[in-house]
Amino acid sequence: MVARRTRPAGGSSPAGEMAVAVVQADLLVPGCLSLKEKRSVVKGLLERARSRFNASVAEVGAQDLLQRATVGAALVANDRRLLSSEAEALLAFLAGCPDVQVLDRQVEIL
Repeated sequence: MVARRTRPAGGSSPAGEMAVAVVQADLLVPGCLSLKEKRSVVKGLLERARSRFNASVAEVGAQDLLQRATVGAALVANDRRLLSSEAEALLAFLAGCPDVQVLDRQVEIL
């Protein structure tokens, strides 16, 4: 059994509480002629995202589709506003990468 507590809509979480952001982005990786080439592009992107943001980042879907990738990330903080801005910064980083195009994006703050 898991106990769930309600949290305030915005701002800092109560003392001892944490907030988690789950980010998902569907990407188009144009110009790749093989899965190996696509994986190389995505791997480099994920490594840059990990080094730039304090986040766990992975390719979570569309691994076998030639020019598509789904990237997931998790961020943890004790301030929901900071967490939201970090999630948006991560998505802006992905959108600014010349090797990919963001087709869809989702952010959920838990």
